[in-house]
Amino acid sequence: MSNWLHDLYDTMKRSEKEMLIRRSGSTPEGKNEKIRSGQSYLYKRYGMESEVMEVRFKDKITGAFLNQALLTAMKRYPYFNTKLLEKDGDFYIVQNEQSMVARRTKELARLGHISCGYHLIDITYYGYSIYISFHHALCDGRGVMPFIETLIYYYCDLKYGRKPVPEGVRLADDPLLPGETDDPFLQEYDFDEKKTFVNLPRDGYAIPENVATEEATNYRYEIKISGAQYMKACKEHNATPVILLALLMSRGIAELYPEYDKPVNANIAADMRDALGVPNTFKNCVKSMNLPYSREFSEKSLTEQATEYRELLKAQRDRDFCRKEANAMIGLSNKLDTLDSYEEKQKIMTFFEGMTLNTYIISYLGTFRLGENAQYISEIHLYNSGTTGLGINMISCGENFVLDFKQNFQSDKYVRAFCEELEKLGIAYTVSDRIPFVTPGDSIIKR
Repeated sequence: MSNWLHDLYDTMKRSEKEMLIRRSGSTPEGKNEKIRSGQSYLYKRYGMESEVMEVRFKDKITGAFLNQALLTAMKRYPYFNTKLLEKDGDFYIVQNEQSMVARRTKELARLGHISCGYHLIDITYYGYSIYISFHHALCDGRGVMPFIETLIYYYCDLKYGRKPVPEGVRLADDPLLPGETDDPFLQEYDFDEKKTFVNLPRDGYAIPENVATEEATNYRYEIKISGAQYMKACKEHNATPVILLALLMSRGIAELYPEYDKPVNANIAADMRDALGVPNTFKNCVKSMNLPYSREFSEKSLTEQATEYRELLKAQRDRDFCRKEANAMIGLSNKLDTLDSYEEKQKIMTFFEGMTLNTYIISYLGTFRLGENAQYISEIHLYNSGTTGLGINMISCGENFVLDFKQNFQSDKYVRAFCEELEKLGIAYTVSDRIPFVTPGDSIIKR
């Protein structure tokens, strides 16, 4: 009898899931919206760690204003008022009947958990900071950035009084942009298969700390750099912000390890939206580019190095090259589609979970559109735990560049090496003490 009741319960739960999947998706009008973009982040053994955007104000956060701003901003972003349903090891986006609420707490919720209404984005605040936690399977940094800009605008409007709307900031009544909810990994892309593509070695120099550990606690160092001085150095040496960052960090690592026998590789997270023809999608649309720093390359001047890096990035942003690499990601999703259960798909993805990228990783999110409200914000940070080795996140905020060095070890030697390179260029900076932190793994499925 008990087996019969259990089977009946499972049948009813499955039927309920299928009904919800047919009824909505990223928008109330959507349906049958299986996650393909960001799919690889759904099968980690302990869940995917939250990405956290911390907006640090100069004044303490007023919870009532934040919740009112959140309620207004969410009218523009129906795809963030969602949750995931798992069926046969696949995950589907459906509308969430629970509204999002900003809570005053130091603790970050596990995304997908009942404590945050099963959302894949969660808003908390404490002291001077607003924390926007988001799941990489739902969106990437560029995908969540417009929502944060809208939230900041409405919060500042309530807290400090109305200012002109910064150009490009989306308001509550603005319609969705064309293709804003499109999944860029549903079908393969055509590209020129006869074209010769750049071929850069991925086998870079491994810093000693680039080893996965079971320790949950990560560490970060915050660096704030004068935007004017940094951009002056960029212009003098024909560099972009991310190129100068990569050059200074790779130079610092080469100084630390003069015996390096492979290129010091900066692995750059790159946006593929334009190359794939989905410029407005909020969904995950990122690949990795490589900037190698070899012994021969180290003999060149900073300007020569930056100029060469520009060409390397241009080659890796090539439309056909991006489409070729996107097809490889789509091929992995197609493989997962042939498997019938979460356990089978997780076995495939476990192989990738142990992989590391040598030497280090950079993510440059770009510039937040704050307008006159920039005067109320001191810094914006992006970080997550679960890092293997060294990762650097960079954001342009007001008059400064804000960097978060996130790592699974305590030493500040890479931070010091980078700061020494800043000093050589006469760039002013401040650096924090070591900050231990954990961003929790998700709770979208029982493990």
